[in-house]
Amino acid sequence: MVKYKNYIRIAVVIIVLILCSIIYFQRLKINKTNEKYLTEVNLKNALLDSIHYYQNKEKEWVAERLTIQVSIKNLEKINGQLSASQKELLVRIKEVQKKNDIIVAALIETNVKIGELKPSTVDIKDSSIIFGDSTKNLKYNIEIGHVKPINIGVMPTLTFNKFELPNSQFIEFHWKNDRKKGYPITFSVSNSNDYFKTTNIDSYAIPKLRKKDINPNAWDRFTKWTKSNGKIILSVGIGAAGGIAAILLLK
Repeated sequence: MVKYKNYIRIAVVIIVLILCSIIYFQRLKINKTNEKYLTEVNLKNALLDSIHYYQNKEKEWVAERLTIQVSIKNLEKINGQLSASQKELLVRIKEVQKKNDIIVAALIETNVKIGELKPSTVDIKDSSIIFGDSTKNLKYNIEIGHVKPINIGVMPTLTFNKFELPNSQFIEFHWKNDRKKGYPITFSVSNSNDYFKTTNIDSYAIPKLRKKDINPNAWDRFTKWTKSNGKIILSVGIGAAGGIAAILLLK
């Protein structure tokens, strides 16, 4: 009767280990499938994403858009689905890739639009007028010559002595705070000059650039540890089960 009970215990231990093994490897398979699906979804979202505008703490307008994150090889396969700007970005990163390994890259389109100009200073000379202004966003000095021509053969002239559009551009890649989507990468651009407006952004980042690898939280670290040590844990468990089985048989 005792032996019979021992056999039952051994069978239970073995069944539990088999079930744990099945659950473990099935979980790895599910995670791999989910990760592949998430990569495809994030790629589609990045390709179709539009630019989002908002103001930062400095009251500057920020243009933001999701970053394309896929291998260059796979990006070439969907070339037909890319916009003209995205195709140009692909050409540029492939060119750079010949000399250096690409980590991140971006293609930015910016327009400068100036409306009505009202100079703050006007200097009238004998036969010319100089208009000027100097503000945070615009600095210029324009001279119109021969306002009163000495003779008909002398044509009036317009000379830009100075025309500047000071601008500081801040560019950054950051993780979007969306755990369900695996924290996709977002690219943003801000301009200090109000006359500058970012009209289009296309950016690229290598697939291995992921938050859970570079800046993991506690759960990410635990998941990574179990992936790295899962087989060892399983082996130890099987060994321990074997030891338990042997002890039960000896008893």
